Amino acid sequence: MAFLRPIEGELDSLVVVFFLNFFFGYLSGMIADHEDFNIKKALRCGAEATVFFVLCCAIFTIGKMKEQTQGALQCVSFITYVIVYFYTLNVLKNLKKIFRPGTTPWQVVAFLYYFLRCKFIERIPGLREYLNLKTKSDIQ
Repeated sequence: MAFLRPIEGELDSLVVVFFLNFFFGYLSGMIADHEDFNIKKALRCGAEATVFFVLCCAIFTIGKMKEQTQGALQCVSFITYVIVYFYTLNVLKNLKKIFRPGTTPWQVVAFLYYFLRCKFIERIPGLREYLNLKTKSDIQ
């Protein structure tokens, strides 16, 4: 654990994001879709989280072994920000399902979702093109 101390903040951030994703995904399914607890969905959420934790730990470990600690820290930080961005969008999408349309909480969440999904990506080079290509390839 002491070995991973330099990326402790990133790992803690991932724990919070994955917990919120699980919690609001569960609430969304229960409230909006009238689903019971689904163990397959829960295990998939846990598996996704595990993959990202292992990826971050592996990148840091390899960077440390190559004596490129600063580069590894930057890479882990970048990956963490990407994960936080996309999982935050998922949490907001689930919150939109939970709140009744037209209520103040729904409007706040809808605005945040719109802003992060549409306006924010205009500022990140390449992200708009990636999301447009991803959407087109999913349709085909």
